[in-house]
Amino acid sequence: MKLKPVSLAVAAVAAGLTLSSAHAGVVKTEGEDIIVSTKNGGLQLKTEDGAFSFKVSGKLQWDYANLDEFIAGGKDQDFGYLRRGKLGISGKAYSDWKYKLVLESDDNDIVLDEANITYAGFKPANIKIGRWGNEFGLEDSVSSSWIMAIERPHIYEALRADGNNDYGVQVFAADTNYLLRAGVEYIGLDKTTDSEQKQQFAYQMRAAYAPIMEDEMLLHVGFSYYNANPDRETDAAKSSIRFAKKGTKVKLFNGTGMNVKDDAEYAFELAGQFQSLQLQGEYFIRDIKSDNANSDVKVTGYYGQVSYMLDGGKRTYKKGEFSKPKGGKWEAFARYTATTTDADSAVTLGTSGDDVETASYTLGLNYYPTKNIRGMLNYVHGEVKNHTSYVNEKDDGNAIVARVQYVF
Repeated sequence: MKLKPVSLAVAAVAAGLTLSSAHAGVVKTEGEDIIVSTKNGGLQLKTEDGAFSFKVSGKLQWDYANLDEFIAGGKDQDFGYLRRGKLGISGKAYSDWKYKLVLESDDNDIVLDEANITYAGFKPANIKIGRWGNEFGLEDSVSSSWIMAIERPHIYEALRADGNNDYGVQVFAADTNYLLRAGVEYIGLDKTTDSEQKQQFAYQMRAAYAPIMEDEMLLHVGFSYYNANPDRETDAAKSSIRFAKKGTKVKLFNGTGMNVKDDAEYAFELAGQFQSLQLQGEYFIRDIKSDNANSDVKVTGYYGQVSYMLDGGKRTYKKGEFSKPKGGKWEAFARYTATTTDADSAVTLGTSGDDVETASYTLGLNYYPTKNIRGMLNYVHGEVKNHTSYVNEKDDGNAIVARVQYVF
């Protein structure tokens, strides 16, 4: 009889009890032999034939931040906090079925981060249904455990694609050097003033390809598209950015009462890795159309970053995304991010009709003493130009953020 995932879970508990008792007996299974692994810090069990597996994983990220008056929005602040705490299970059943369930600590509440099932029987295509975190663009596709800086470029704060869906269906195919993905997802009820609210769906796709993928050289190109497809949504979502996680929000445009009829986003990706040197950049466009007169908005932005593994090594790469470094412990990087908001007169926050501009500089050092532990130190400088809320006031500031991370 084949072992089910729940059987593997029971075996995991039994194995733990066996190890904790000097006089416990031997754990036996009814079917295939089970392989137990803790080499990556977590706990994974799988049958010898690979048809079934069960894995427990998670992460803890503790941050300390020092924000000046501009970044904090009033007065200098320094504090420590839990940035992320995640615990998840994932695995495989009957060879072609995969499952994933992740819980996350969010401001002292436990929320459902991911819950999905994937069928991989139509090779090379996979079909996933459920809830997951969107991966829009290259840096958003990298796990929060292994992104270059403590936070992603601040342009992501103004993109609707950067978030989780309520539920959806996605079809994707991937191999070592490419990724193709498209799907539709439910993102909640709209906020129209009609007596009957309507369900709101979004459409998303991403394509990535590495035309050069060698030990000493890698070239990556990619493209992402996302459309929230709103139907007279009263308020435009995600109309602000911030330069630090606990910092104050800077509104890019007045999204209240816009009656949005179309909200599309585009991302263009380019990256190269040459031994220990990595270069990466992306360009973004968010185009919002409104049913109201003189209320359209276009947000554009980009970032460029360069990193170097000081003692050799390089970041691993597969299926259109970078992951944790291999063979090095110290990594230094620099990043520049900029956004421009061109908003029509009814919703603009620019002085004298000018575009609102934001920019940030990030310098950082990463330390990887083991596969599971990571230390990070970032210096962030942020600035705002042509904004009605910052006339004759300080329009730039600094933050220092540090992180200790354990991943299992």
